[in-house]
Amino acid sequence: MKEEEETAVKKSADAPPSLRRSRVRSEIVMYLYSKYPKVSHPEEVSRDTGIDLKNVLWGLRGNGGWFKESDALLKQGVVEQVEHGGSTYYRLAERGKSMIESMHKSQARIKR
Repeated sequence: MKEEEETAVKKSADAPPSLRRSRVRSEIVMYLYSKYPKVSHPEEVSRDTGIDLKNVLWGLRGNGGWFKESDALLKQGVVEQVEHGGSTYYRLAERGKSMIESMHKSQARIKR
């Protein structure tokens, strides 16, 4: 993810606090935004972002520890889970897409 996009997520009032606090969740969201509306497998997200697979899964679903389930991207409604052919894929939900687009508009206004 571009550094300015990560900063935009962290500063955005539109982003949930759990997203602003986590580089992993921020990068997952921006990656899924770049693929929208296509689905992505967690291994693909891990490979393309350089984030360890278990951290990708914890960011998406939570783990009950450092990555609380209540802060998980799925629980926040930012990402949706899609089952296909016995595998689980993830896609940015409409809420997540709207949030990113709102942040981009805010950043564009600030730069003017």
